[in-house]
Amino acid sequence: MSVSRYAATQNAVASPREIELRAFRYVNGLLAAATNLRGRAVALEKTHRMWSILINDLGSPGNKLPAELRGRLISLGLWAQKETDLRLDDGGSLEPLMALHRDMIEALEAQRGAAQPALPSAPVLAFTSRVA
Repeated sequence: MSVSRYAATQNAVASPREIELRAFRYVNGLLAAATNLRGRAVALEKTHRMWSILINDLGSPGNKLPAELRGRLISLGLWAQKETDLRLDDGGSLEPLMALHRDMIEALEAQRGAAQPALPSAPVLAFTSRVA
């Protein structure tokens, strides 16, 4: 089975929250494993792409999250994108990005079973299909 078919199958049976958790865990795994320049560049590019997808969805008119929460998440995403650019250029620690992702993972896990909407799922579904 091809990687894209496997990812599509996995995403078809996962809840939106699980897909979002998978995306944050995936990029954190890449960041943690980045031991050389190429691995670092790939990890940072995928992190930047994930946040681009999330920011785009958070800014769309159909997003059902409260406006204040969307604004805060967009701010975090813009910070993360800036951080990815800086870390690619200076070789500094990736820990602040990974800490943000751990916080996002923790928040998403806390929402399991809650009636509140999760982060946008369609863009993350598209992200995991493209990068897996």
